[in-house]
Amino acid sequence: MKPMKLTTLAAVAAIMAPGMLWALTEADTDGDGMLNLAELQSVLPMITEADFAKMDANADGVLDADEIAMARGAGLLPANEG
Repeated sequence: MKPMKLTTLAAVAAIMAPGMLWALTEADTDGDGMLNLAELQSVLPMITEADFAKMDANADGVLDADEIAMARGAGLLPANEG
């Protein structure tokens, strides 16, 4: 799977919860359009390695927009941070 661009990630987040859009955009500190565990924990510190592994469907060590959307749908990520 090709890495999704930050704009795709942002579009998915914008549709699902405007408050989370800012957090996810700001969390992507390396600008690769995906979130690793450390980046996700910077905005959601309660996320554990086990939680992250459940969300990382393809086990590549990062969450792309599809995985984030699936995690939110499954209740593994909050619908809105605020």
